[in-house]
Amino acid sequence: MVSRRRSDVCRAVLFGWLLLGVSIGHAEPVPDFAINAAISGSATVSTLALETKILFQNVGGTVFQVQSGYQRLANVKAAMSTIATQISTAGIAITQAISTMSLNYSGPIATHFDSISNAISSLQNIITSGLSGQLNTLNQLIDNYVSAKLGDSFRTMTQTLNSLAQAVANLRTAVTNARNAAGSSPTVSSTIARRYVTTRVVSDITNAVRLLKSDVPILVFIVRTTLGSIQTADEYLTGIADEANLRVNDVNQLGSTFSTDVNDFVGTVKTVTTTLTTAHDTLTQTYGATLQEKVQTDTNLKTVVDGLLSEINTIFNNGVSVGSTIDTTFATYLQLVLALDDDLSTFYGTSMCAVIKNLLQVLIENGPNAQFCFSKFGQKVFNFFVLHTYDSADCYRLQLSRFDKLRTGVVNIVQLMLHDIDDFIEYVERCTLFNDLQNCAPFLGTEYTTLLTYTTEKSDYLFRLLTKETNASYLRLAGCFSNSKHLLVLDAESMNIEIDTCEVNGPM
Repeated sequence: MVSRRRSDVCRAVLFGWLLLGVSIGHAEPVPDFAINAAISGSATVSTLALETKILFQNVGGTVFQVQSGYQRLANVKAAMSTIATQISTAGIAITQAISTMSLNYSGPIATHFDSISNAISSLQNIITSGLSGQLNTLNQLIDNYVSAKLGDSFRTMTQTLNSLAQAVANLRTAVTNARNAAGSSPTVSSTIARRYVTTRVVSDITNAVRLLKSDVPILVFIVRTTLGSIQTADEYLTGIADEANLRVNDVNQLGSTFSTDVNDFVGTVKTVTTTLTTAHDTLTQTYGATLQEKVQTDTNLKTVVDGLLSEINTIFNNGVSVGSTIDTTFATYLQLVLALDDDLSTFYGTSMCAVIKNLLQVLIENGPNAQFCFSKFGQKVFNFFVLHTYDSADCYRLQLSRFDKLRTGVVNIVQLMLHDIDDFIEYVERCTLFNDLQNCAPFLGTEYTTLLTYTTEKSDYLFRLLTKETNASYLRLAGCFSNSKHLLVLDAESMNIEIDTCEVNGPM
């Protein structure tokens, strides 16, 4: 019982759908096709035409401005936009004219059908010969992948337009004959309409419009993917230029930070060398307070000690000169170092231009592997700049570690110089204790004169060491920077080859 009820319900639903299908398939005819006659199918033709019109609008719907300044992108975009606009405009004219004609019942027949035929001829001329300049531009700038796709779609559409032109001509003949057969009557009877505007005639125009509708999506695809690739390339180029400038600023900031660190090192070295002056001041003050009076009682000893004190003063009491020498040495060093990357922006442009252009070329050519290759290598090329920044940071870091070792060397040399005068007061005091100073004074003078000669050599070596080490540090930095740039060039050249291989072979 339940099963039979379900069967009755099912039959009722199916019957309802069948009735609805009949009503849709055989809707009440309306006066159409530019004559006042009830012709079935005109509304369908109009609907199909308007749907096709929307597709043609989509062909020309991609609008953007090239921002990167790369003229090749601008030229390709201009050529492609011209192609899209002309096809879109002509296609819209055809479909709108067909829709208008399909729902018109007042004529004139010639006016409505001429507008369709003229629009069809216009689009035929465009896709057969009117875009040769733009297609040549595409072939010259991005190879022939895009033009080949367009050529394929144009050949198909040409056949469709020929069929559409014939269907329109047949419909025009049919409605003209029907209108003439009706004589002076303002309307065309259904009998006359069916006699001339046959189901075959209506089906032909319907199928031709439907076929045209099926030809447009591939054009939408070609235009959108091509212009989309150009837009992606433009955005990528703008982004990578910003990235390069950012990394130039980063490297400059690394140089500024390095300069600050070196100046801190200079401050430390100057602090260490001031201990020489401090030791000298302590020595002279102690001598004046405890020994000077005794020493002056003996002319020979006084002569020797005064001479030695003068020598010590020359070596140890020149803090201003020492500080100035250190400042000048490192100021010259930093000036040379910070000039090493003055041309970094130019270097990035010359070293990375080829690989970036090649990557963008693969993308905008829209070949079979374009998107894959761009996705595979786009970020890797982007990363070259930050990797070079890391290499530059390592160069600076290595030199700072060497300055730390130099600081230790400076401290040791200064300490050795201080050792040379540590016992001076003690030995002079002992000399004053001798009853016979004639033997002590010459010995003291000879020994300390020799010792202070070595002290002078240590002082000279200290400044030579700072000069030679800053020169060596500059050369090491120059070599390190050159090596990092060389590696960047090699990596870019290697990736260029990989991009070419990817374009030809695709995934490996």
